[in-house]
Amino acid sequence: MEKLILQELSKQVLFLGVSMKTKGGMTAVLVSYDKYIENMQFIPTWKLGNKLIKSGYALQAIARMCLKCFFNRNIKIVHIHGAANASFYRCKIFINLAKRLNKKVILHEHAADFIEFYQNSNDKANIRQTLNKCDNLIVLSESWKGYFNSIGVDKNKIKVLNNIISPPEFKELPRKDNKLHLMFMGEISIRKGGFDLLQAISDNREYFKDRLLLRMGGNEVDGNIKQFIKEHQLEDFVSYEGWISGSKKVECLNWEDVYILPSYNEGLPIAILEAMSYKHPTISTPVGGIPEVIKTHENGILVQPGNKKEIAEAIKHYIEYPKDIRTHGEKAYQTVQDFFPQKVFTDLTHIYQSLLK
Repeated sequence: MEKLILQELSKQVLFLGVSMKTKGGMTAVLVSYDKYIENMQFIPTWKLGNKLIKSGYALQAIARMCLKCFFNRNIKIVHIHGAANASFYRCKIFINLAKRLNKKVILHEHAADFIEFYQNSNDKANIRQTLNKCDNLIVLSESWKGYFNSIGVDKNKIKVLNNIISPPEFKELPRKDNKLHLMFMGEISIRKGGFDLLQAISDNREYFKDRLLLRMGGNEVDGNIKQFIKEHQLEDFVSYEGWISGSKKVECLNWEDVYILPSYNEGLPIAILEAMSYKHPTISTPVGGIPEVIKTHENGILVQPGNKKEIAEAIKHYIEYPKDIRTHGEKAYQTVQDFFPQKVFTDLTHIYQSLLK
């Protein structure tokens, strides 16, 4: 695979973030970076587990970072990937440490729930101070740039960098039905709207049962999805398939007609961008950076979070107007061009170069 950031630049950057063996959007970004950055230097700071495992990971990361920065004088930038809540305070430790080691610091903020985190905090001044201590704050959309500036982050430090998606692997799959293929990929949680989706379908079961196939993938965070599907008699046309990755993910992206993610809050989900890259329209909500890429009846349909009637009507639209699947899908593919590796790493290179001047 062609490297888009070569070693001459990558040797000057140290990456910190969650273990690449965990699940989620931040991990997907880091895995993609590792593919396209030559000899990427990376230290994992967190791994899913009990308190002892998490503490151990943080301590080893502190030690490794100190040794790396002290003995490798090439490193000029520490690029930290983080989120909200405990992740933010963990990032704060590494931000302060990197500044003490006289390094430039980038905080790459992936949190979908940063607004709630900040609003509920009793330590807002400390959060603002930490953010402004960074040389750059990378965010995922213009709306997030506006938000962080509104809470007091120096706008000159805030850089918008698109999430990265790999080019699609198009495959022809045999089609044995005339039903709408609907796909949900994301954590199974109240926040992501998975149960709103299931309830919307259950409320209109007689309509959907012979017109729809829904596949749901993701790690369970709250609720019992299998029990819900069984209790609401959806087994004939709704399936839960656990965490989806690798070749199965490619198969799902080629299988689907429409992607759906009716979330309550988001940054800018990788899953939506991936679906768009496979020429699929998306049904989602106007939260985070989503309305910057999804336009109703152009490349998808936006519904209000929690509005089960709107969710059902959006799904019905693609059943009743199947030509829109293709036209909206083509528009989605055009929209997502700036999220492919070449553009993202060109923009990231410019961010690094501006700090190294």
